[in-house]
Amino acid sequence: MFNAATNTSRSLVSALAALSILASCSGSGDKAKAEALLAEATAAYDARNYAGAITLTDSIKSAYPAEIDVRRQALHLATRATEGLTVQKLQEADSLVAVLGVRGDSLQRLVKFVKNPIEGYYTGASTNPESVGAVNGLQARISPDGDFYIISSLKGKPAKSTSVTVSCNGESASTASVPHDGERNDRSMGAEIITFMGIECDSLGRFINKHRATPMTLTFNGSSSHSMPLPAIQASEITTLYDYATTLRQAKLASIEKERLTRMLDIARTQAAKTYIETPTDEK
Repeated sequence: MFNAATNTSRSLVSALAALSILASCSGSGDKAKAEALLAEATAAYDARNYAGAITLTDSIKSAYPAEIDVRRQALHLATRATEGLTVQKLQEADSLVAVLGVRGDSLQRLVKFVKNPIEGYYTGASTNPESVGAVNGLQARISPDGDFYIISSLKGKPAKSTSVTVSCNGESASTASVPHDGERNDRSMGAEIITFMGIECDSLGRFINKHRATPMTLTFNGSSSHSMPLPAIQASEITTLYDYATTLRQAKLASIEKERLTRMLDIARTQAAKTYIETPTDEK
């Protein structure tokens, strides 16, 4: 941040120096046009059309390089417009963080944290974590870092499964294939248990979320296949966990964006102060 601010300050100094060098070359032919553009930019700024104001001040810089006094005013107006635009974006980011916070709190009531010697996880409030390996179907979980994953469980119907598919109304979504390795794809306890992480099951979670109110079919894919109705309770829990993971991810990104915009606002205000030009009214 310090380097960014330093570089910005140097750029402003260079810009002002360049304006001074060009001052002696300025003529009067284009002054009226430059001032007209500046008036348009000022009107756009007053109307809170900050992006438009910035575009117009850029036009003054490129079209009338010799109109130094006008360009100085335009440079200051551009920094004020940048400040205004950043404030607008910061307000939007702040609102988004608040909305996602409320949504996250609401969804959090529908999940529970399960302690585990290796790594704890979140799952549906009514989910029995020990049902994996005993009940056929899918169980959604979220890691402490907010990563969504799904565990498939198939017992009594050997298929040597490596992936699963969920379908309804002629549409379907599948997980990635996870080869049998005795760890993420385990068959040692009399059941086929596969853990699908992140991107391997994101499309499946999104599909189930989209069709949450529709009966769906779950198919275990392997050397053979086995299909069954996806239990409504499992679909509901997957939907809740998918929504919660998505909300956590969006909230994290929104917070990062808010912090970035806060830093940008500090820089914009510093620029505006450095490019301020006193007017006769100010001096009285």
